[in-house]
Amino acid sequence: MRSDSPKAREAAACTPASPEPIEGFAKFGHVPLQGVINCRDLGGMPTADGKRIRKRRLMRSADLHDATAEDMKQLVRMHDLEYVVDLRADYEVENAPDPIPLMTGIEYVHLPALSDDAIGFSGLKNIVNDVKMLSRFSKDPVETIEELYYKCVMGEYGKRAYKTFLNDLLKSSAGGSLWHCTQGKDRTGIAAILVEYSLGVSPDHIRRDYLATNLFIKPWVDKMNSLMRNKVLVGGLSIDLEAYTYANLCYFDKAIETIVDNYGSMDNYLTRALDFDPDKRAKLRELYLE
Repeated sequence: MRSDSPKAREAAACTPASPEPIEGFAKFGHVPLQGVINCRDLGGMPTADGKRIRKRRLMRSADLHDATAEDMKQLVRMHDLEYVVDLRADYEVENAPDPIPLMTGIEYVHLPALSDDAIGFSGLKNIVNDVKMLSRFSKDPVETIEELYYKCVMGEYGKRAYKTFLNDLLKSSAGGSLWHCTQGKDRTGIAAILVEYSLGVSPDHIRRDYLATNLFIKPWVDKMNSLMRNKVLVGGLSIDLEAYTYANLCYFDKAIETIVDNYGSMDNYLTRALDFDPDKRAKLRELYLE
C-alpha cells in the first residue's frame, strides 16, 4: 500500500533513473575494464558553445583496487593516464588501496573529500557489521547520503580536495587525469560536476552524465547484494540498497542547492571556496576543449 507520508513522498521522488543519451558522446565515454567499474572518458562530451572535451584527458571511475595489470596497461597505453586522484577517506584507502605497484609512471595523489568521521562508513561490508552505522543508515538512507553531499561541498576536507584537484588540472598540458572514490558516484560525481561546469557543459548534460553511473554500476550492486544475501541483520534492520548504490537526482540537487544557498551561484563557489576564478576556468577550457 502506498504511503502518503512526507518521508514516503521524498523517497519516491529520489529513485534511480537512467539518463537520456548525449549526441556525439557514445555510451557516456564508458571504458570497459576487467577489474574497475564505472570508468568513463569525458572526451567527446559537448559544451554549450559547440566545443567538445578532448579525449584521453579527463576520466572518472570507481576505485582501482581490483584493477588488473591489463587494466592499468590499457589506461596508460590507450588513455595516456598520468595522474590519479583518490577522493576516498583514509580508512577506505587503507582497506582497499589502489594498485600502486601497477602504476609505474603515474602520479598518485590522495585527496580525501570526506574525513573518516564525516563519512561514517566505508562500504556495505562495514555497515552490516556495525549496529550504530546500520541504524543510522537504515533509518533515513536518502537523508544520510544527502548529508554526505552537503559535507563534500561545504566541509573543509571537500573544499581542500576539490580546490587542489581543479588547480592541479591546470598543470597538465598533455596526458590523462583520472579521479575516483569507491563507486565513482558521489565524491567523484561532485568533482565531475565542477569540472564540467568549468568547461561550459550545459546543466542538462551535466545531469545526464551524473546519472550515467546507473548504467555501469550493476557489478557493484550485485556484489553488495551478495554480501547481504542470507545476512541476518540485528534488530530487524535492513538496508535500502537503491539509496546507497545508485546515483539519484535528489543527491545531485542537494549538491547544487547547497552551493547556491551558501555562495549564491556555482561561479561564486568556484571562485571563493575553491580558488578557481574565471581566468583559471578559461585556462581549463584552453587545455581540455577542442
